[in-house]
Amino acid sequence: MSSIDVPRPPARLAALVAAAAVTLTACSTTADPGGGGTGGGSGSSASTGAPGSPGSGRPLPPGPAVEVETVADGLTIPWDVVRDPEGVIVTGERGSGTLHAIREGGERTVVEADVGEVYDRGESGLMGIALAADFATSREVYTCHSDAAAGDNRVTAWTAAEDWSALDSPRVLVDGILLAERGLHSGCRILAHPDGTLYIGTGDAFTGPAPQDLDSLSGKILHVTRTGAPADDTIDDSRVLTYGHRNVQGLALRPDSEQIVSAEHGPDVDDEVNLVVPGANYGWNPGSDGRYDQNVPMTDARAFPEAVGASWRSGAPTLAPGGIAFLDDAAWGEWDGALAVAMLKTSQIVLMTLSDDGTSVTRTAAILRGEHGRLRSITPEPGGSLLVTTSNGGGEDEILRVRPAAG
Repeated sequence: MSSIDVPRPPARLAALVAAAAVTLTACSTTADPGGGGTGGGSGSSASTGAPGSPGSGRPLPPGPAVEVETVADGLTIPWDVVRDPEGVIVTGERGSGTLHAIREGGERTVVEADVGEVYDRGESGLMGIALAADFATSREVYTCHSDAAAGDNRVTAWTAAEDWSALDSPRVLVDGILLAERGLHSGCRILAHPDGTLYIGTGDAFTGPAPQDLDSLSGKILHVTRTGAPADDTIDDSRVLTYGHRNVQGLALRPDSEQIVSAEHGPDVDDEVNLVVPGANYGWNPGSDGRYDQNVPMTDARAFPEAVGASWRSGAPTLAPGGIAFLDDAAWGEWDGALAVAMLKTSQIVLMTLSDDGTSVTRTAAILRGEHGRLRSITPEPGGSLLVTTSNGGGEDEILRVRPAAG
């Protein structure tokens, strides 16, 4: 496999990247046999086979008891879901690009938005949705969708009508994110940070050079202002915050910290949860003599010694993580503060307790295992409950409200 030469991170980030790599290497052993930081690793990691480890093929221990309420049904792949300060829930169907507003009591209306023709092949279409941190006053909404006419994935800012009848005044913040002909590996998760900036997780578009090419926006985590300009911690003011990713599906801000955490799909092994370190390379490089060769490590430390290892990896088989969110309410008991990861392939939510520095996972458990099919997205609500979308297709999908069981 031939590696691709890329510019080094700017000097102001180099020390941070180096420190993170040392820390992750030092934390390569965790209390959970399912795995924490690999320290970069030198190849695809095999499962430990220990009971309850995610890649062992054996079930994880059960997590806390939960209660589940169906908020909406009859949907087809609602890729993301948000809740406004008044309690209105908004979701979008990936294939059709249709947006829905759901009010208390279940009343549902269509939110009109001129997204044009959505490219709905493969894993592409209408994907991430986020509300600005100051939504209550700005009414600003962000979406990521695959644009058939432009042939790219793009992030757009909108202004929501007071009654959610429409999204108006579209402004394209980021365009030119690669879109594969078959719609593979498009990402595209949006995290609206309280400081007003946006973090955007993108896929590699099944394109070999993209993850290690800093001139490409694909296989990256981007960091931009609300105008689409590069944030001040990006690499050479390029909008690229981190690179060497395969297909980022989850982004979350850890409560009471500055830690950003991501989740992404591996090929046939090693889904990952990562601590996001500005300027860092996460070691995915499927580019080989012009071909897309994914028989390479998710974190290839042989090709990229500086690559930052994962905080958690699935081993084999993969679990296919989607959205992620932190539990942030005392009602979750000992799991308060844990990371919740929606799993598509294994139809469950995996709870992960992270170390204080975010570089390893110390224990895991599962909830909703096998009860609702494929799970796509997780969004926290006030009071500690979670909005969870299913991803089964054919009009069979739901938005679920999941809360800790009473008592």
